[in-house]
Amino acid sequence: MASDVLVLGGGFAGLSCAAALADKGAKVLLLDKKPHLGGRAFSFPDQELGAVDNGQHLFMGCYAATRRFLRLIGAEENLDVSEEIAVDYAEPGGRRDRLACPAWLPAPLHLAAGLLGLKGVCWRDKAALLAFDQALRALKTGAVPDAVEAMTARRWLTSLGLSSNFQARFFDPLVIGALNERPEIASAAGLVQVLRAIFSSREASRFGLSRVGLSELYVDAAKNSIEKRGGRIIPSAKAAALIEDGQCVRGAVSDRGERFPAQTVVSTLPPWDLSRLELPAALRGPWETLAPAPIVGATLRLDRPVMRERFIGLLGAETHWVFNKSRIHGLSGDGQILSVVISGAHDQIAYSPRAILDAMLRDLSACLPDFAKANVTAWKVIKEPFATISPAPGAEAKRPEPGSGMPGFLFAGDWTRTGLPATIESACVSGFAAARRIAA
Repeated sequence: MASDVLVLGGGFAGLSCAAALADKGAKVLLLDKKPHLGGRAFSFPDQELGAVDNGQHLFMGCYAATRRFLRLIGAEENLDVSEEIAVDYAEPGGRRDRLACPAWLPAPLHLAAGLLGLKGVCWRDKAALLAFDQALRALKTGAVPDAVEAMTARRWLTSLGLSSNFQARFFDPLVIGALNERPEIASAAGLVQVLRAIFSSREASRFGLSRVGLSELYVDAAKNSIEKRGGRIIPSAKAAALIEDGQCVRGAVSDRGERFPAQTVVSTLPPWDLSRLELPAALRGPWETLAPAPIVGATLRLDRPVMRERFIGLLGAETHWVFNKSRIHGLSGDGQILSVVISGAHDQIAYSPRAILDAMLRDLSACLPDFAKANVTAWKVIKEPFATISPAPGAEAKRPEPGSGMPGFLFAGDWTRTGLPATIESACVSGFAAARRIAA
């Protein structure tokens, strides 16, 4: 029997779309090629390290669609969104800096005050914030102009008079963390999209972290929500082709020859996976040339604590972020578990796991004074070569609109043109957008 909607892919985009449609009474079937759900954001149990995420994710208060999805499936309590708006930084030699946004100031003045309070940036450099503020106000709404999209984040920031030191101490970590790409590669359009979101309100600027492993955050709750409403989920089912009926798509065929008829197909597959399917000519397009950007990460167990903060950005280091999983997950014991991340890891993705670990250990020892005293008792390195699309200049125009496609087929996924970089929030925005299009 044909489903109302066939969803391809079981990550945030696919599960948010399927959950929204099932909640409206649609008969939904979701296929995922992996034996487990979670797409490119999942976790797995490890005997020595506990729940290991395939990549550490930092959520934001502006993630309205993500939080809506978690509420829909009854899992929002798994997300801890801090009232404090602050980011700690460490650099080689142990020098520290802190971006702290005053609670008594409204947006966007709270962030402006935080930037002015950075100790490692001189007042002459901070004076350039006026030109930056004026430029951002001019880009507050609407599509990012082609001239800005064609520039890298580095070139755009430099054109506004922001010094290399100021960029290195605030804007570079923001670009690398939010866009998963180096400022010399990432388009300024993605940075503008991020800045629009986080400068919009105090709530939008807050940082959120999952209290549990990523899979526990949303996978089981989404599966239960979908199945409770009559939906079905089939793992280890890889789509190989679409079923065409005239000028319409009416389902998909798996690589084992199984047919899954449906009135509508929503694909949340990343572009490199979707392009491998047998597709109608009408669906082929420039999106197939979108390139990936990798992430490498490691989870470490130490025999003693080396940091108190929830997370710290590392400046002037190959490693970008270190997260205190013991504090985030509320773990007890004498040791400490850390999650360490290198984003936009085009060079490091080719390293061996041991070489990646060694690079991270050098940076942690240089930036965190107490780290040299600790022993690593267990570790695991995770490589994600296809973590996100690379938001290079020109990429934005190649992203199809979520909910677009052809009769019987809709694009969705974090990589579609949601007005956001390819993040978890973009994935959920696209999932809800496809569900709305179908419901309408």
